[in-house]
Amino acid sequence: MSQALFIGRSVLDVTALVADFPGPDGKAKALANDVIPGGSALNAAVTFAHLGGTASLATSLGSPGPMKAFLASDLSARNVTVHDVCNDPDYRIPLSTVVSTRGLGTRMIVNGAGDECEDVHSRNDLILGGADLIQIDQYERHFVAAHSGALQAYEGTIILDGGSWKDWSPDFLRLADIPIVSEVFCPDGPRAFANLCAELGIFRWAMTRGQRGVLWHERGAEGEIPALPIDAVDTMGAGDIFHGAFCHAFLESGSFVEALNAANQLAGRSCTHVGTRSWMDA
Repeated sequence: MSQALFIGRSVLDVTALVADFPGPDGKAKALANDVIPGGSALNAAVTFAHLGGTASLATSLGSPGPMKAFLASDLSARNVTVHDVCNDPDYRIPLSTVVSTRGLGTRMIVNGAGDECEDVHSRNDLILGGADLIQIDQYERHFVAAHSGALQAYEGTIILDGGSWKDWSPDFLRLADIPIVSEVFCPDGPRAFANLCAELGIFRWAMTRGQRGVLWHERGAEGEIPALPIDAVDTMGAGDIFHGAFCHAFLESGSFVEALNAANQLAGRSCTHVGTRSWMDA
């Protein structure tokens, strides 16, 4: 059974599905509400485990309390082993607010207040503990920085989930074997990103572009995977699901493009369901 370690920030998502976004000073009645653990790495880990892999999550949970207990219980039920890397007793899991529209299939996100945990445990054993693959997502950057030596020594594949460009993105790119980024990660376009990867010695990368599909590059070959033709209900977490599915398919098949195709199919189907989990029960 394939094993993967996902490193990233966890949050609690307070979600609402509405018919359409309200205007300024407007109100809208929710069609559905939920409070659910979230975050890029967490959602990817849950997807990976759902597909049959052995998933571990390195993330900050902080001090004991209802939020930490809820998140830990949820991950246990989803067969994800969680490792709390935060050594700060005052750290609190962030709350994110997510409003999705049924009419447009789009979403609006307000990230939680507070900074990432800076006082982190030393856990080289997690990095070098036998995982077949590691995914990083530009969060838990203090943990990643403290373990950069172990990550550089790691002999497996490191995947980067790159959402938007951040000041510390170059540090994460240098650690990655395969960056899979959204188109907003590189506003100058795919050619500029291709040049950046070439400068860093990265020979496999992909760029997701929503309804315009996925661009990929592998050792000089390149191509495009069209988006799945669907009537989107909710795109929340689709990118995270894509990454979890890619990691699983890549470890199973060893084929970069085949794994991208599998991830594209699953992420597309997830958008026909509400939230980040209901597709698993469909």
